[in-house]
Amino acid sequence: MNSTKPGRRLARFTAVIGVAALGIAMAGCSGSGDAGNGSGKGAVTVLAEDTSYTDNWKKLLPEFEKETGIDVKIETVPYSDQASKILLNFSQKSSAYDVVFTDNVYGTGYYQSKYIEDLSSYEKAGEKYNSFDQFYKPYLAPMTKDGATFGLPVYGESTWLMYRKDLFEQYGIDGAPKTMDELLADAKTIKEKSGGSIAGITLRGAPGIQSVYPWSGFLRAFGGDYFDKSGKIDINSDAAVKAAQFWGDLLKNYGPAGVGNFDWEQNRIAFTQGKAAMTIDATANGPYNEDASASTIAGKVGYAPIPYAIPDPPKSGNTDNSLNVHALYLSSFSKNKDAAYKFMAWATSKAVQENAVKTTEAVGVTLTDVLEGAEYKQKYAPFQEAVLSQLKTGNVNYLPSGQDANTIITQVGQSLSQILAGEQSAKQALDAAQDTLKQQLK
Repeated sequence: MNSTKPGRRLARFTAVIGVAALGIAMAGCSGSGDAGNGSGKGAVTVLAEDTSYTDNWKKLLPEFEKETGIDVKIETVPYSDQASKILLNFSQKSSAYDVVFTDNVYGTGYYQSKYIEDLSSYEKAGEKYNSFDQFYKPYLAPMTKDGATFGLPVYGESTWLMYRKDLFEQYGIDGAPKTMDELLADAKTIKEKSGGSIAGITLRGAPGIQSVYPWSGFLRAFGGDYFDKSGKIDINSDAAVKAAQFWGDLLKNYGPAGVGNFDWEQNRIAFTQGKAAMTIDATANGPYNEDASASTIAGKVGYAPIPYAIPDPPKSGNTDNSLNVHALYLSSFSKNKDAAYKFMAWATSKAVQENAVKTTEAVGVTLTDVLEGAEYKQKYAPFQEAVLSQLKTGNVNYLPSGQDANTIITQVGQSLSQILAGEQSAKQALDAAQDTLKQQLK
């Protein structure tokens, strides 16, 4: 999709607080000072992810600048470097960046910390370009809290099951699995009948967010959650242990060699190069599957919901598919907020999003009219219906968010690595994670 694939690396909010605190004295060396000349009158500085969406803005930006007289500087950094840079800037109450572009897991924490603005009072300033009601509702939902709207969605995703229709037919499997037991059986069938030449399934197995992101679907498929009804951490529940044990056994028995080190890209390549019959990952993977210039399985992939293990799965709320959104946020410390918001509204406008669909990879666009438009349908026909279906049921709380997100994700990711390596049983690993998190989260 672009250089920072959605869902690959999320939620290091708490960890980078320490980086920010230690880095204040080094502010002159942080790189954020380079952007300081863009925050005067009539000028806006944006710290953005290095993505296809950002590239699209840069191509169209001269038109916006000419029309409005607003000078916009877009500074892009790799996603892995972005969180610490943003938080360092916020911790200093710096006006160096007027707008930041990152995902809702961080955004929620920023809003809780009062680093970013409620945009409700600025909507009128950008009405020429956009309004809240034009966004696809599932994408706007993570940007709202207690009547406030604190972000404008740029791109988003859910998660789904991708499977090889040709292999399923070849080995006598009737359609996508409807339950986790069927998924396990299908993985077993394909690996055994192919003589081990094709893995039954591939998943991200690398530590941290890489494994935790897709595994969270297994957690919820077995009826689990990260928290109990009182809001306390509950990562060693019976459902969580069953989900972790199932996940570990599935990959150890039917996954590809080296799966414990697979990140998003390695997992995607394993699937698109025909090394595995199934995978569970982001809806952003769809275009890669269907790119005949790079994928050996184009035209052979089916798309389906992630199956459940529990007999009465929810149709909304705590579902087993994600809803992750990357958005633009207005810094509370900006000295040029009206101009900054105008840029935000323009950058997420229909004209800009339609151009992204037309000229680049933009399966995650966020306006209803664009998602349902003819250009989108023509380009993404093999999976448009499946994408929209997953978004409608996507779970906003699929991952932990806010200021404790990184602590939880890091600890659970370590436990999953121990389970996959056979160092501990699922119960041992998650019991230890529960004890550690109770101490850390107090």
